[in-house]
Amino acid sequence: MWPEVEQASLNHRYELVLSGDKINKRLEEKNELDSTIWRLTRLNFLEISQCPIIESLSEDIGKLINLSTLTLTSNKLRYLPDQMKNLENLRHLDLSNNQLNQLNKDLFLKLNHLETLNLSNNLLEDLPPFSPENNKKLAIINLSNNQLQTLPDFPQQLENLSQIDLSSNQFEHFPDTLLQLNSLKIIIMDSNQLTNIPSQLSQLHRLKEIRFKSNPLKDNRLKKLMEQDKIKAVLEYLAKQWNEQQKSISTTSKSFPQKQQEQLKLNEDIQDKIEILHFDQPGDLKGRQITLLPRVINVRPHILCCIVRNIDLATPGNLKKFLNIQNELHDGICQKRTLATIGTHDLSLISGNLVYDARNPDEIGLIPLGKGPKLVSARDFYDQLCRDAEHERKLKKRNQLSGLHKYLTLLQDQHDFPCLSDQDRYVISLPPLTNAERTKLSPSSESILIEITSSHSMDICRRVMDCLLREMIENELGKKSNESNIRQILKLQQTRVVDDKGQLKITYPSRTDLHWENLSKPSIIIQRLTIEK
Repeated sequence: MWPEVEQASLNHRYELVLSGDKINKRLEEKNELDSTIWRLTRLNFLEISQCPIIESLSEDIGKLINLSTLTLTSNKLRYLPDQMKNLENLRHLDLSNNQLNQLNKDLFLKLNHLETLNLSNNLLEDLPPFSPENNKKLAIINLSNNQLQTLPDFPQQLENLSQIDLSSNQFEHFPDTLLQLNSLKIIIMDSNQLTNIPSQLSQLHRLKEIRFKSNPLKDNRLKKLMEQDKIKAVLEYLAKQWNEQQKSISTTSKSFPQKQQEQLKLNEDIQDKIEILHFDQPGDLKGRQITLLPRVINVRPHILCCIVRNIDLATPGNLKKFLNIQNELHDGICQKRTLATIGTHDLSLISGNLVYDARNPDEIGLIPLGKGPKLVSARDFYDQLCRDAEHERKLKKRNQLSGLHKYLTLLQDQHDFPCLSDQDRYVISLPPLTNAERTKLSPSSESILIEITSSHSMDICRRVMDCLLREMIENELGKKSNESNIRQILKLQQTRVVDDKGQLKITYPSRTDLHWENLSKPSIIIQRLTIEK
């Protein structure tokens, strides 16, 4: 037993610090930490730092359930033990100056008391999500000196978050998710690739300091103010821009002739309409049922489906517009498919109800979307994707896979791959890798099936589906309406997910979904059709 560990054990200490040359010499001899550390369950403060030999930690760290401060700075950690997510009493977590390139997707979700988080000086390209229920105490986040280009959606419930440092990353656009956090007092985004700063920042009324030096801003006046450290002047300048924009919007109608004003008034009255058809709708329009089999539970357990009828993909450009929406959501809220994946299919090409299962990838056969007529096994397809990703990594001289290919690691150690099959046992989806060519959308597709799958949570599936449907409405992908002042109608039909015993798990959309009536311009009418008894 190391003397520091022995003293902490004998004296029932609450703190333990292991740092510097003395610890490094022991690690050079044995190449592992004293395992007795993980038995000191009384500890509430643990520091293991300045030990460049340390690249990983034992899963037994999850036993230190009383830790409130964990400092693991200036080591060479490449990944974190999964059991760190169970340190539910952590208040301060410092993982700075390591070589972390990805974090466990559920790392933060149970850390109910977390107040400060330092992940600076790592190799992170993305960040796992925060929980609106369990991360409300989070106050300070330092993500500086990483390789981030986007952020996950920051819930508005992070009402104590006052400071965030995103300096020295790869942001080309200001993260819009920060604009909804009224608690922010300090935002630091020096040394990124920003070209514009949104004037809406001035509406964060608690904001006292914002820094974005060394960015290629287009607004030279704003850039000069920032480089001169005139923080107050920067905020006043943004506020002036915001007021001018709002004034321009409010006075627009006054500058139009009478006929154009009448047209503007008419446009204000125009609404979009969503009709929700019941699963057992009378007539020929029936919903589809998805049976969730036990084998997929441990692989990728969450699936949410919806049928969209009378979609307009025939209008030139609409199909491309729809596919672009899907790609943007994959890059954004889905975090490059690592959080969730969207599959879209021509409903007329799907036979009957569906089965969501996990099977040996050598036994799954499909023609991948856009890959020609040859049937391949899921194993061969996955291996080829991995080879392509590795080739690109070497070509670009990177230490790890690019964010674009990170989703491939989700299946790295899986013996079974998730798949969605129809009644005739044709595999139509292999999430998160690809859809099948068999159910490919075309301009003639009038009814489609959307499936969202995730290994993370049903909540992210609902949020992705919600975003996709809203984008479809905003991009006018519904059929044009003959009703007065109704611009378009999109018909959604319920689907059901049941378990292998036929017990209902999810109906979507249910009465608790899609409450958008007051959130959109033009406004959206949600008409929930019921079956007459």
